[in-house]
Amino acid sequence: MIRKIITAALLIGLQCVAYSGTSAPNEPRILLIGVDAVPYRVVAKLTAPGLGGRALFQGFKGPSAMISTFPSDTHVAWAGMLEPFGVKKSHGYQPRYFDNRTREVSGGLSLTETPAPWEAFFDWRLRGMITAAIAYGWPKKYSRDELRQGLDTFIQSGKRFFAMYIVSTDAIAHIYGPAALEEFLVDLDASLRALHRDHPEIPFYTVLISDHGVATGQPLRNTWPALREAMQQAGLRVSERLEGNNTVVFVPYGLLSSFVMHTAPGAAARAAKLAVAVPGVDLCVTPDPTGWRVQNSAGSALISKRQGSTEMLWSYRPQDGDPLRYAPVVARLRQRALGHVDGEWFSDASWFAATKDEFYPDGLYRLAGSLEAVENPASAVCSVAPGHMFGWLRTEYIARATVGRLKWTHGALFHDASLGFVLTDLPGWQAPDAARFNEALLPLADIVQRGIALH
Repeated sequence: MIRKIITAALLIGLQCVAYSGTSAPNEPRILLIGVDAVPYRVVAKLTAPGLGGRALFQGFKGPSAMISTFPSDTHVAWAGMLEPFGVKKSHGYQPRYFDNRTREVSGGLSLTETPAPWEAFFDWRLRGMITAAIAYGWPKKYSRDELRQGLDTFIQSGKRFFAMYIVSTDAIAHIYGPAALEEFLVDLDASLRALHRDHPEIPFYTVLISDHGVATGQPLRNTWPALREAMQQAGLRVSERLEGNNTVVFVPYGLLSSFVMHTAPGAAARAAKLAVAVPGVDLCVTPDPTGWRVQNSAGSALISKRQGSTEMLWSYRPQDGDPLRYAPVVARLRQRALGHVDGEWFSDASWFAATKDEFYPDGLYRLAGSLEAVENPASAVCSVAPGHMFGWLRTEYIARATVGRLKWTHGALFHDASLGFVLTDLPGWQAPDAARFNEALLPLADIVQRGIALH
């Protein structure tokens, strides 16, 4: 309820800046720039108030930490972030995904593959597999090219609302680490200031947002071979097609710190228990009759959800362990409730406030959502530990041959991989310290969908 009241207040504040339903000369436009894999901590460092005149993005509000989806990966995150605009879910967790209709792995490397709904949302983005490959091969140079091309298209478009997406920053983060993104952010800040200076006839406001963070800074170990071996030793057949109760389907593709498994109905819990026993696998979530079961090698806990009188309520009940390390959180929530606790249930707003700064930020909401985040949901979604990754061996070999052992990636539930950012100079926008992925752009979606003009 508290977060709903805050959101409503934000929307009212933005609506009070006046409206004109049609474009008019000198009417401010809105530019949304989506940057891939730029962590909150990098932007917070470059915009710190203590920097004074040296801080980037002068006049912008924020940054707010944008708590990503789980998995904290591009295909899932952008669909979730753009949900307020009516953007539909992606087919799967990555371009290569398991199709529940055909019961086999599909997509991934097709030259004719239809863009995901979130990709189609952007007015400008790199298109084509070859172009994307070039961007990943020379990301520092191509990030500047992407920025220039996108901003040029924005100026020429005449659109009141223009959205552009920059993918090269993801490659910079993977290959060079988050510190290497500072140069891009300096270029972005300078480019926006130059655009205002050189085109005074085109006033505009900007919203900057990133879909997730990156971790961890040491050579990453690929958990995929050990996972495959563990399943096979337990008598499960690892395949790209689901056939029978003893088959488990993995979908290795990019080098991420999360993975999904598809099993026959009722077999997910066993596969998850086998997975979390593999070194480097942090935790897995599976459906449970009471909600969702999250488990790691030390034990499991049950996550449940129910509708309260005014808002959603959540419960976290350790069974034979505390995989999310939330026991202190529950204790604090009980203390603040001052004896008025409805069993083990606490409001969604209370859970968000209590966990947004934890090692697993907003864990209950994100874990539950991971099993509903795409059109072809998995039977289990798993997060790997810091220092590990999961992905195609051929992708790993290509990476080693070109840039060396990968040290940085994302996808995991823990905070470094999960925290993107929101930063804006839109009038009336109040920047919270943290925002959930599907609420971060709610004020902007309201402006766009209702045609509110900013003067």
